[in-house]
Amino acid sequence: MPDISELFSFLNHRLNFEFRLQQEINDLYHLLYSGRGLEDLIIRAESFLHRPMSVLDASYSLIAISPLMHQLPFGMEKSKEGTFLSSQEVESLRRLQIEHQIYQNNQAFFIQTEDHPDTNWIFCAIRIQHVMTGYVALCLPDQADASEHELRLITAFSDICAIEMQKHEFFVQNTGLQYETFLTELLEGRFNDVNVIEARLKLLNRHFGKFFCLAILYCPHPHNSDLFNKRQMAALRQVYPNAMSVVYKNNIILLINQDTPVQLNEKLTDPLERFAQRNQLKVSLSQPFADVLKIRIFYNQALHTLELSDLQTPDQYLYYSTDALPEYLFSNCDYQGLEVGIHYHIFQLQDYDKTYHTDFIETLRAYLDHDRNAAKTAEFLHIHRSTFFYRVKKIEELLEISLTDSHLLFLYELSFKIWDYLCR
Repeated sequence: MPDISELFSFLNHRLNFEFRLQQEINDLYHLLYSGRGLEDLIIRAESFLHRPMSVLDASYSLIAISPLMHQLPFGMEKSKEGTFLSSQEVESLRRLQIEHQIYQNNQAFFIQTEDHPDTNWIFCAIRIQHVMTGYVALCLPDQADASEHELRLITAFSDICAIEMQKHEFFVQNTGLQYETFLTELLEGRFNDVNVIEARLKLLNRHFGKFFCLAILYCPHPHNSDLFNKRQMAALRQVYPNAMSVVYKNNIILLINQDTPVQLNEKLTDPLERFAQRNQLKVSLSQPFADVLKIRIFYNQALHTLELSDLQTPDQYLYYSTDALPEYLFSNCDYQGLEVGIHYHIFQLQDYDKTYHTDFIETLRAYLDHDRNAAKTAEFLHIHRSTFFYRVKKIEELLEISLTDSHLLFLYELSFKIWDYLCR
């Protein structure tokens, strides 16, 4: 039988330990609604553990760093885009299988690394909906082993970080691909250095090409299913193995990234259109571009094209931003600003038609719509070619112009596009 006083002392020590640990965990949970995000959480956690700490996302961006960690000669790379784990440290995590352990473990674990003999480490994955979206790293002196207090508090801290991230819809719909967090930040315009982008993609085992195109896949029927998104993205990776995809603002974003200029030909777009049709999705393609720093501009273009085209041609599955360029430009102007862009000859012909019951507006428009071909235009209007040429002559006399003036015909075409846009 154990000594009663020793047993009492052990139980009292254990109860005090559990009470203190639970108080610290409760304090961290309280910061979820009273604090200012991950920075407050990591400062409080460091005050309990007195160890340097950092929180990283799956793309090795340091999203929270404790004060003591800032003082360490640690492998960080700083740029205008943020603070990242250095390439050497990432390589070390992979070579020593630490990265694999982070992905596999649900609890905090202790490890001694040969690459850093002067320090030991505790790592713990941050999981959202069972997907590893980041991890916590705690640095220990080389002679120190991990205590139960440290392991259990770091495990709880990782769960709390996951909740904090979800508060801000941070990585909520990630599917476990390392580059997803990075691609999200790229779409939000958080980078302004191409060399940093190329280096980060290399660390994430992704090839950095020189030519790009964005596809936005939108589901008209809300499904609210992460499983649906995961399945669609897995299928897309089979069709476009070199592309990157992410769920961003409830749409699937596909970034086509290659070494040669992107050609929007059938070879590229047919699989995407068939995929959209099978899955009842709508797809909008941006214009191809070569400056990855402008990705947010082309994302907005593709998104706006989707909104505009879905209203005009709801039965289609695939929309091209190149086809909607005028509408895209018009949508950024007010009504009066666009109205004054209609050439005054159009209004003159309209008034003349109303007064004398002629068909000059219809004739001019048909001529422009049929590649300025007299035979095609006459056939479309169901009139003889001589009738068509008579109308052309009357239009030229009325407006005192020549319909061989290509610049004037361009202005007429633009005017009709503005007219159609305003009349919708």
